[in-house]
Amino acid sequence: MSIVALFKSTFLLSSLIVFGNYSQPMLKAFNHPINPQNNNVLLAEKSTPVATELQEILPKIKEQTQVPILLPSKLLITGTDKKIYIEGKGTTNGYKITLAFEPNCTGNACSIGYFSAEKGGKSLEDEFSRELSLVQNIKGYFRPLTCAASCAPPIIGWEYKGVFYRISLKGVGQSPEIEGETLAKMANSAIEAGGR
Repeated sequence: MSIVALFKSTFLLSSLIVFGNYSQPMLKAFNHPINPQNNNVLLAEKSTPVATELQEILPKIKEQTQVPILLPSKLLITGTDKKIYIEGKGTTNGYKITLAFEPNCTGNACSIGYFSAEKGGKSLEDEFSRELSLVQNIKGYFRPLTCAASCAPPIIGWEYKGVFYRISLKGVGQSPEIEGETLAKMANSAIEAGGR
């Protein structure tokens, strides 16, 4: 029996005793079991928290977009103790949240990556190199860190309720396998938490 249900039962019994001149033994009120299905309703629902670094930008994005905002409960970025600067903008059909080591970053050296969503969006040609499975039987698409003239951070993408989501971040692993696992963990966390 939950604490809330126990409190309600005790309160009801006290009310009967005080206001209704109810004189039966106190144990009598507990002879009727509480419907277990109602216990869940009485308990306060706990929402999954959004990653600490993203909490400040979230209200701004919520005001600007109409698509569900899917963000992880933790940023799984390693190998840095620098301050991370977060900027973002929403539109009716999506949003983009950028992470960087400097404010107003416009170059690859200071950029960490981004979270984005686009209603009706699709993966770009050659954007991803492999598929992977995400929670809720969602098909994910992944590409590890790639370097040519410059390096592109690893990226994961998936479609959810008509919106295409992407997470692209540096510092999520030292091998393609670890990068994929780390980005999949963040994607799964975002999907399971639901729209913020």
